Amino acid sequence: MIRKKLRECKCLTLKLLRLKDNSHSIALGFTVGLLINFVPSFGIGPFISTACAKMIKGNSFAGLVGGISLIWAFPIFFYLNLIVGYLFYPIDVMDPSLDYASEAVDVGVQLGKAFFIGMFINIPLFGILTYFIIHSIVRRYRGTMLAYVQKKWNL
Repeated sequence: MIRKKLRECKCLTLKLLRLKDNSHSIALGFTVGLLINFVPSFGIGPFISTACAKMIKGNSFAGLVGGISLIWAFPIFFYLNLIVGYLFYPIDVMDPSLDYASEAVDVGVQLGKAFFIGMFINIPLFGILTYFIIHSIVRRYRGTMLAYVQKKWNL
């Protein structure tokens, strides 16, 4: 099973490196696809990442690969959004001795605000960082990486 997943990863990497598009378009599509994982998409993230990459004139296949490459990390990104949002919007903890439903709703609203604030901070920050990393890797090392993955990555 692990071997099958590694083979699928190799296949997607080869397809991404063989794209006949410029490095800007590939990096833009991959970045947009990756950033969809910061937003709760309820299972339709790969479709959203492909459509968003196409809308901003990025490569749609790179958007799909970016969307599915870190789909497993959504809980980590969700938690990161909460932590960053909490830094800018501290959450008041309710008194456990009180049993009021309105206070529970208030805490839920505060958690939602912290999540959205963190999401709106993390998306541009990680987007800029990811774009420049992927753009420089694809521009400089596409041929070298393609040869390495094709010949040395034996599965």
